[in-house]
Amino acid sequence: MSITMQTAEPIPGIGPDGRPDPAYAASLGLVPAPNGRRAAAFSIDAAVWVLVAVPAVIGWAQLLVAVSATGNGAVPTTSADVAGLVGPLVLAGAGQVLLAVLGIVQLALHGRRGVTIGKASLGLRSVGVATFERPGFWRVVLRALVLWLAQGVLPFVGPAICFGSGLWDPEGRGRSWLDRIGRCWVVDARHGLDPFDAKALRHARRRVESEPLATRATLPSLASERGIDERTFIPAARSSSGVVAAPPALDDAAGAAPGGWTPPPLGAPPSTPHTSSPMSWPSAPASQPAPATTVTLVFADGGRIAASGTTLLGRGPARGEADPVDATLVPLVDPSMGLSKTHAAVEVDARGIRVTDRWSSNGTSLVDAAGVERDLEPGVPQAVPPGSAVRLGGLEFRVEVVGA
Repeated sequence: MSITMQTAEPIPGIGPDGRPDPAYAASLGLVPAPNGRRAAAFSIDAAVWVLVAVPAVIGWAQLLVAVSATGNGAVPTTSADVAGLVGPLVLAGAGQVLLAVLGIVQLALHGRRGVTIGKASLGLRSVGVATFERPGFWRVVLRALVLWLAQGVLPFVGPAICFGSGLWDPEGRGRSWLDRIGRCWVVDARHGLDPFDAKALRHARRRVESEPLATRATLPSLASERGIDERTFIPAARSSSGVVAAPPALDDAAGAAPGGWTPPPLGAPPSTPHTSSPMSWPSAPASQPAPATTVTLVFADGGRIAASGTTLLGRGPARGEADPVDATLVPLVDPSMGLSKTHAAVEVDARGIRVTDRWSSNGTSLVDAAGVERDLEPGVPQAVPPGSAVRLGGLEFRVEVVGA
């Protein structure tokens, strides 16, 4: 009988002492909620409570007046006196039900979605301080009970102290005593990262937790001067459809028929270098040839991959039904494990350079020369200007175009 010990995975951003690191949260783009906006959100919530409590207040006031009119608080005996109490009782009961429903809705929203009516109105979110996920219903209930006790012990003063304690937060994140009890943190989702945007948070974590560019794992190399080993990248057959050329003619001494061409044996080097001037087909109309260009995908670790035709990138790319049969398959190694099997496609032809996200799990994004990042819509080709960068998984490459 064997026993397997399972250890929990460490939570990113938690220090060795078990406390959340504010610097990690700041590097993700999370912004603490300003005290002014928090106060305004609380005021909105309080105004909603007052508005909903109006029917209950009116009902209890009418009930008090009706009981007093029966004779100094005596129990009503006549049918007229009893009938006069029905309306106030119904109004007071309905008001109490509305208050109870509002309280449950506020607690559920706060625990499950990190918002109240006031916070949602001003773009604030409450998140778990360790994981940046939803705070949790029962933690929010505990927070509300502490606030209710503070109101009972020191009316108005107790809640004011609880909320104002965020002003002297030693971490400088504005967390009040109530936030610490509920292990919550209120962030500004308008001017910073919205932690409930799962895709944005996933991209931010991947960006921060990935290794520095200079120390990333070595990608397959295309260098010809190094020996062949397990890291050597051997490209598959690439498409040369962009260059219309005739094969070199062999003379009769080589044993070929005049005008014919015999393909070299498998594994033999090409008889004509790729950079040689192409020969036009005899039947091709005379036209001015377009200048040849070389497109290279330059990765952050220095790896370079020549691109022509269709190039499929991923941890184990495979051609789809709509892909050309000569599409190049380039397997990549991503230390962050963020690559899909067939993550993206790079197309190079006379129309330009295009990148298409192949419905990957973590998405593909394009970073322009100004540093603005935009996520690509899956399945929709996106033109890539020369010099732009493409991010897929934990990897990034720049598109380099060199004229002939």
